[in-house]
Amino acid sequence: MTTSKFIEIKAPASLTDLRIHNLKALTNNNYKIDKMKVENIIEFLSLVTSATKNELRKINLDDLKDILQHIVSIFSEYKVKHPEKRILIEGKEFELIDPKKVGTGWHIDIENSDFEKDPGRLASLMYIEKGTNYGDSDDNGNMIYSNQERQKIFERSMPLNCYLDIVSFFLRKSLELI
Repeated sequence: MTTSKFIEIKAPASLTDLRIHNLKALTNNNYKIDKMKVENIIEFLSLVTSATKNELRKINLDDLKDILQHIVSIFSEYKVKHPEKRILIEGKEFELIDPKKVGTGWHIDIENSDFEKDPGRLASLMYIEKGTNYGDSDDNGNMIYSNQERQKIFERSMPLNCYLDIVSFFLRKSLELI
């Protein structure tokens, strides 16, 4: 999306173009669309586009508002779905775990996680490498497939809509387990 003959802003075309780190823009109370000041619009757009705040400050206000409306429309199109049983991220295949069938270590990791501060962790706990079991370890007791490595992959490359489906699924399953 071009907004000036000098500056090009790459706004996401759809929710699949957004990643977990863009979630900050969705959950921050400073970004309530009806109450946004111009500086809030710039901060919000900086979180969901490739543009810096300084680049955005050079753009005409009407163009900024057009980009904002486009992004809001993307978020409003999201419909909750059941997460995919298998996903392909960065060339690796991952499978959705079943909280009723996974070992106790997974439940301990879930209880010890703060998903608000660390949202990518939920993805790393909900999807594991295809053909493995959560918590598989080597002969020395070290986890073979690290949650931290999966988390980095998912934060970098998992589409936001996929992540939001996981959040919904996790909340439903948590209620069932209670």
